[in-house]
Amino acid sequence: MRDKALVMLEERCKGDQCQLCVEFCPKHVLCLTEKYNRKGYHPVTACDIDACTSCGFCELICPDMAIFLVDRDEAEEAVKTGMVEEGTVVPELEIDAAKEGGTD
Repeated sequence: MRDKALVMLEERCKGDQCQLCVEFCPKHVLCLTEKYNRKGYHPVTACDIDACTSCGFCELICPDMAIFLVDRDEAEEAVKTGMVEEGTVVPELEIDAAKEGGTD
C-alpha cells in the first residue's frame, strides 16, 4: 500500500479538453470518465490505480490543480469527516471501501 493517495477534483477538471495528465502519466494510470462535470467536461479518473507510483507528475502538469497527491492518512480522515468538496474522488479509498463492503 502506498503512503500517498491520488485525489481528483472532478468539478475543476477540463478532462477531454486538456488531457495533459492522461497523456503524460508514465504508468498510464489515468483515463477520462464517461460522465460530465458541471462545466460539461469528461473529468479524469484512475483506470489502473494499482499502477500508480505516486511520482506526482500529474499534479505538476495539471493547469487547474484538479489532481494531486496527499498523505493517505490525511485523505482517509478528510473523507471520514466529510471535509472534502463535492466531486472529490480518491480512488484508493473507494477500492478499499468496496473491499470492506464485500466482506460483510
